[in-house]
Amino acid sequence: MIRQITPHDIQSVLEINNDAIPAVNSLTTDELTDIINISEKTWVVDEGDKILGVLIVLGASQSYGSANYTWLDSQFTNFCYVDRIIIAPAGKRKGYGRALYLALEEHAASIGAEMLLCEVNIEPENPQSLSFHASVGWEPFQDREHGPGKVVRYFKKLINADVETT
Repeated sequence: MIRQITPHDIQSVLEINNDAIPAVNSLTTDELTDIINISEKTWVVDEGDKILGVLIVLGASQSYGSANYTWLDSQFTNFCYVDRIIIAPAGKRKGYGRALYLALEEHAASIGAEMLLCEVNIEPENPQSLSFHASVGWEPFQDREHGPGKVVRYFKKLINADVETT
């Protein structure tokens, strides 16, 4: 079941996040709470009272210190930015990532957002995420180096205004 995050979920989401390093950056409880507080949407995948996935989405023009977000916000307007999508090992290959992105596309269409944006590590490489984003129709448009051993690939997906919303 996909649902909005609750305060009760914070510790589970923090564990899922920090178990996924280096695919995502580590977070403290306070950092995670701060991101959630400025997020447009934060959904979790809840399977039998166990959190198996999370999607955190920010809109444009937020006060967020992420270098990736700041750069994308300077390049685009009217978007939904995927700060992180993480599926715990026990939830992989069950369609949860696709379900979260479908919910995001419906949300973006409902608010009139023009595109979805995200980045995926290519150094250190995250082949699973690169493959996943390609499989759900995201297009790479630029690579950006953040320093030795840290390069990301930016992806976008245009939102079709005809996507049905629920």
